[in-house]
Amino acid sequence: MALKADIGAMVLDAGFVRVRILAPFDPVVDPHTPIPESYQTGAPSLLIAALPYGNLQDPVPLAAGGAYIAPFAQRNYYREGVKRLQNLGSVFRTHYGGRKSDFRILCNSPVPEKPLARAAGLGVLGRNGLIITPEAGSLVIIAAMTLPFPLEQDKAEPELNPDNPFPWCGNCDPICPPCVASCPTGAVRGDGSLELTRCIQWYASGHGAAVPQEIARHWGKRLYGCTDCQDACVYNQLPIRGISSDEGPLPAYLDPVELGTLSNEELKARFKGTAMGLSWLGPEGIRRNARLAAQSL
Repeated sequence: MALKADIGAMVLDAGFVRVRILAPFDPVVDPHTPIPESYQTGAPSLLIAALPYGNLQDPVPLAAGGAYIAPFAQRNYYREGVKRLQNLGSVFRTHYGGRKSDFRILCNSPVPEKPLARAAGLGVLGRNGLIITPEAGSLVIIAAMTLPFPLEQDKAEPELNPDNPFPWCGNCDPICPPCVASCPTGAVRGDGSLELTRCIQWYASGHGAAVPQEIARHWGKRLYGCTDCQDACVYNQLPIRGISSDEGPLPAYLDPVELGTLSNEELKARFKGTAMGLSWLGPEGIRRNARLAAQSL
């Protein structure tokens, strides 16, 4: 228990707001989600933690001609989470032994994060389909790291009561909670799932061959990120302090017309290292988002 407590304290000192242990770690957490072979080797324990990006960013007035980038993408918080876990892994190796390859980081990886977070008690699933933590609501990124030694398993939060499957959402209207009412396209079902083909963020992340007109008319001035369901969640209404990061800084607004004039190579260079530089979005995805945002200016 002392080892687990010491590790937990170091993770919290590194800026994470919540840490839990899953033991042993089995990466095949969802039989319907194929896991690449390189991820299929388990470990005695998995450390899983929540890194907050918060809601206390300085407000930025709407810029004329600007297309909005959501707060979660204004820094590359996934890269920040990886960097902090890498530093922790080095400390753990020094104190407790093991090889570098024993401390494998899973952050924005092919291994699904939500089932791991729920199984370890990092948070519970909200009606909007997002993991909610008591310390920072859903304004977190989830990062995990394998450990080469066994630690005691943490218990999942008591969320699976069939009479009350969303106890943390108990103060919201069960018929039409705020997250459901706030979604401009009706993607949030209120049962913990999303209708992805109606989700603006799903399309903004580069999915879909084309954005249907019924979705496009609700796009607004978004360049990247729709957070309406998160903004409406009562757990995100409280002041939540996020970590400071210099990874992949982006302004709150960019000129979508100017972005539409850039070549693929120029767009790759502009967003390299940022949350919008991910391979599945790509230059054409950015260009498509910019065109849709420009229509609302």
